[in-house]
Amino acid sequence: MSYQSESLIAQTREIREASGVSQRALSERAGLTQSHISQIESGKMEPGLSSFIDMTRALDLELILVPKKLVPAVLGLVKAQATPDMHIHASQPNYKRFARAERLVKKMKQLYGSSADLDRIEDTLRFLRRVTLGDQETQLVRELIARLERDQASDQAAPIVRDIAQNLQRVRNSIAHRVSTEPKPAYSLDDGDGDA
Repeated sequence: MSYQSESLIAQTREIREASGVSQRALSERAGLTQSHISQIESGKMEPGLSSFIDMTRALDLELILVPKKLVPAVLGLVKAQATPDMHIHASQPNYKRFARAERLVKKMKQLYGSSADLDRIEDTLRFLRRVTLGDQETQLVRELIARLERDQASDQAAPIVRDIAQNLQRVRNSIAHRVSTEPKPAYSLDDGDGDA
């Protein structure tokens, strides 16, 4: 299997997993057998173009051809218009960790009921999943997620969850309020942007 197809298949698998879609569910949506999808995702089989298109469309993704020189503009547009439910950053190193932590929070809500702190953790994780974190921020978030995983069933979980929510919120605020050194995208879907 070529490097290019390996990368695309890995991204597709990560998006499928992050969306909580099983191979069986994907097979039903895409009209392919679960065995076929398993062989493609494990690298045992090179997918045909039509099979790959069927898989991606079943995950609410669209494959398009873009002139190479326009790729940065298209990526800028996609990033600017992304919503929390879009899984466009599946290749980020922390993506799986955030997705796992979000599933843990949902599980905790089912077991113990919803709370303002759990809601805040869930919202903050969705935000952090979409941004680029510095090394210190990444380490702190990893430690907080590990603490949540470790202490979720503790008798004294409420103050721990509150502390985790507050610390995640601090990380989020520091990212949201820092001055961006990245250039603005050359293209935007907003009509009223006077800075362009």
